[in-house]
Amino acid sequence: MSNRKNVSKTAGILLAVLLLCCGMTAMAAPAVKGDTDLTVTEGGAVSAEYTITNDEAMESVTLTLSYDKEVLTYVSGSGGDSFSGSGGNGSVTLGSRPQDTTASFSVRFKGRKAGETQIGILSCKAVVDGTEVDVLSGGSSSEEGEEPEDVAEDDQERAGFEIDERMFYVHRPPALDDFDAVTMEIQGIESPVLKHQWLDLYVIRLNSDNGSFRDDFVYDPDRGTVIPFVEMESGTDDVIFIEPEENGYTPTRYVPVELGWGPKYRIPALKHVIIDGVDEIPDDTNRYLIYGINQEGEKAWYSFDYDKNSLQLFDDVAYQGEQTYILELEEKEMGLREDGRDQLERYDRDMGRRLYIIMFMTIIIVVLLNVIVLMYLRMKRMRMPDSEDETEPSDDRRDASGAFVTGDLDEDETDFQEPDSEDDEEEEIDLEIIDLDDVEEDE
Repeated sequence: MSNRKNVSKTAGILLAVLLLCCGMTAMAAPAVKGDTDLTVTEGGAVSAEYTITNDEAMESVTLTLSYDKEVLTYVSGSGGDSFSGSGGNGSVTLGSRPQDTTASFSVRFKGRKAGETQIGILSCKAVVDGTEVDVLSGGSSSEEGEEPEDVAEDDQERAGFEIDERMFYVHRPPALDDFDAVTMEIQGIESPVLKHQWLDLYVIRLNSDNGSFRDDFVYDPDRGTVIPFVEMESGTDDVIFIEPEENGYTPTRYVPVELGWGPKYRIPALKHVIIDGVDEIPDDTNRYLIYGINQEGEKAWYSFDYDKNSLQLFDDVAYQGEQTYILELEEKEMGLREDGRDQLERYDRDMGRRLYIIMFMTIIIVVLLNVIVLMYLRMKRMRMPDSEDETEPSDDRRDASGAFVTGDLDEDETDFQEPDSEDDEEEEIDLEIIDLDDVEEDE
């Protein structure tokens, strides 16, 4: 009886130890918590929060969400260290390298129509001690027998691209709707890619050299270039951004720019420019033209509103008609400006000629006046007296005999002159001195 009791005690202890071990194992597995049900208002913003926890520090975490693209439009994501995020067409992929036991993500959406909707967690993987663990199932990818993300080993040669002064290398891309997994030669290396089922479109997965950025890119095999894989809705079309065709059509008054996309990436785009205040488009600060291809394989320019995160087909016919009208106005205005410039030059030229003529005539008149004045003064000094002036007495004078002396005097003559010596001798009269006393005596 005592032996049975000892066996029961031993079995209980073993069972407790097993339960404790199982509980510890369950606690050690990563877990994900977050919002799954959302209430959406049309045109309003809504966000969802997600937290991944683990007893041990996680080297990296990748979370993939699904949403109803008829109800929500992906806007942005954030959270964690070395965060990377991309979304569109019903799925969002978020990643970070927390180096901690907790990783948090926040996702923002914009409501397309009011109602209730659900966010699904498609996958959540965490790397712990170099082992990738499926957070949803709790097991590692090697334990489940799944094929690892990268078929090639880390030390195997990979095709690489330089983006924002950092090297990115080709890895196996995750599955995408309407794409098939194939292999093709990239930079002379057989690499895994995704080929669209009916479009001539290729998507590759690029990881940065330190693994902090992992995103899908559209690969152009003809030019060997890549741009971030972005899929957006434009009306009833699903549009994927691609690189513009070389020497292709560019709308008037648009110049090439690099549109920032995410923390490190760039997308080739066109930006409208204003010349002399003509053709100014209201609210055009953050609007760009991006080249894209829809599900029918039609390539066109799309107008992307960066602030509203919306896309619509660019109406090139209406725009070009407006541009033609504007160009006609500009040509007319240029003609008027040229005509006005010619008239101004002709006016300046004529006024200059008139000014020169007036100055020349003024100088001639002044010279002639000076000559006339000088000649007048000279003639005045040289003028001779008239005959009438010679006969008329200019002054009443009498000589010694009491006769009047008339006539003009020259400059070297005086009013009184001594008579000639001969005349004086002839006319000289002897005067006798009479003594008055003798006269009285005679009487």
